[in-house]
Amino acid sequence: MALVVGAPARADISASAEAGVGYSDNITRVSQDETSETIGTMGLDLAWQERTRRLRGDAVVDLSYYEYMDNTFDSEVLGTANGTLALGIVPETLNWVVQDSFGQAQSDPFAASTPATREDLNYFSTGPDLTMRFGSIGFGRLFGRWSSTNYQDSPLDAERTTAGVAIGRRPNPRTELSLNAVTESVDFDDAQNTDFDRDSVFVGWGLEGSRTTIDANVGYTWLERDGSDKEGSALINVYVTRELTASSTLRLSLGQQLGDAGDSLRQQLSGSVVGGGAGQITASSDPFESQLVSLEWMYTRGRTSFLLGGSHTKNDYESQSQFDSKRNAFTAGVSRRMAATVTLDLRASLDSEKFVNADQENDELRIAATLNWRVWSRMGLRFLLERYDRDTRDGTNEFVENRAFLTLAYYWGNQDTAPTGGSFR
Repeated sequence: MALVVGAPARADISASAEAGVGYSDNITRVSQDETSETIGTMGLDLAWQERTRRLRGDAVVDLSYYEYMDNTFDSEVLGTANGTLALGIVPETLNWVVQDSFGQAQSDPFAASTPATREDLNYFSTGPDLTMRFGSIGFGRLFGRWSSTNYQDSPLDAERTTAGVAIGRRPNPRTELSLNAVTESVDFDDAQNTDFDRDSVFVGWGLEGSRTTIDANVGYTWLERDGSDKEGSALINVYVTRELTASSTLRLSLGQQLGDAGDSLRQQLSGSVVGGGAGQITASSDPFESQLVSLEWMYTRGRTSFLLGGSHTKNDYESQSQFDSKRNAFTAGVSRRMAATVTLDLRASLDSEKFVNADQENDELRIAATLNWRVWSRMGLRFLLERYDRDTRDGTNEFVENRAFLTLAYYWGNQDTAPTGGSFR
């Protein structure tokens, strides 16, 4: 459930495209006999939002194409993209919604992430939303979705059909309270994977205050796999954003749900996971119960911005218990406009993950420094340095890797909020 508030027509876009070259001193991410690699790269960072009477659209793209010029690996596309488009067939009554989420999944979650152990994952869905008004503040909502989850290599592709109903009240344009019921059926293309059905009932509450935004769903989910008994779990998704001052903002996320890899991808890209809570997605058809708590603080004043965040995640799989894990993640960053055309970004992330049934623990430290020089109004140079340091409990799959990239960037759209790039890969 997301609160929808009417707004005047507007369109906002900020973006940058870049091309350049990079170098890695350990592209295979091993502890001995490291292999260096020269990387040709092209990238796109984009944030787009449009609001009209008949169209609501949102898209966030952070993608890079890597060409491994010494042929250690085949070329690949890395990063994420998430977009939603709602077309008003009958404005404010009947909408047709299209949503697509793209990212990567890890085929071997115990190994270091390399082109050999990760693959693309895409989650597409489409269907209608029908909203009916009851009096001045009551409403009813019906929706249906057909969705497809596709993996680049693993035989885990699936189709799902979803239907839902909501009845609620909207006492004012910025507050919504609803009772919701959703049913879903997931069918895998490969018969070796086990299909499952999922039903949920929950209360939704949305609030957009002058300084506080709340989007909360609280209820219960039942999941039944073919040939197995029905199991249940609490459904909790609470996202709170609070403007502490004109310069600082606090974001809190609390979550528990029964889902699968496709749900994890969409949740991460929706912006509901903060404080470094995203983590890697395991390529698996097995549903699992996920629990999340995360907190993030952002401060911006004058020419300087700060970011601090932390999260705790726990995943319990229905059958593949070797993937059960606990993960603590911390992130910190600072951005400083050194001059009118020069910005320096420093970021660090520490992920500590334990596979509770596989006797494996991993700690991975990632540090990055990005220097952006806006040479002309729409052209600039970007220099990125990265260091990855992974330690494990048993000494396997450890590595240290250093990377450097020099790229030429072209900016367009809202120049004050143009993406800065430099995402961890």
